[in-house]
Amino acid sequence: MARAPDSRGPQRAPAAPPGLPPSMRDRVPFLLYRTSEMSHSLANEMLAEMALSARQAGILTMVTELEPMTQKALGDALRIDRTTMVTLLDDLEDKGYLTRQRHPHDRRAFLVHPTDSGRTAKVAAVRILDEQQRRFLAPLTPAERTQLAALLKRLTVTGSQSRDSNATG
Repeated sequence: MARAPDSRGPQRAPAAPPGLPPSMRDRVPFLLYRTSEMSHSLANEMLAEMALSARQAGILTMVTELEPMTQKALGDALRIDRTTMVTLLDDLEDKGYLTRQRHPHDRRAFLVHPTDSGRTAKVAAVRILDEQQRRFLAPLTPAERTQLAALLKRLTVTGSQSRDSNATG
């Protein structure tokens, strides 16, 4: 039985992003940064219907799945500076999605706990982010999505290990 032709046509390399100088066009770290910014922007746009940002959805996910966490641990895990973290947490607390309580063993630290509303908001945010991922990765085949995820996970683990060894070395 003959296979139907691929509706996408022959596989070609995508055109270079417009307006980029040659020294940036093929630089993988720049392309990763640029696609990350595009994905982040789409996530923020889609989460706006819940009056949440992508960073806030990340915070809710962390504290509902790994609760409780200190503000510092959250900031370190999500790579959010201390001042920005306080602002994001203030907003989430004002919305009733989390509470902060003094750490029982460290008076300088606060533990961040989700509320029931926060857990519900996290579930809704993850549904939106699932759709955001589907839209953002739509140009890729399922196999390409799987390969991209595997490669990014490998880079993330390797990057974390080298940062940890540089910090201790």
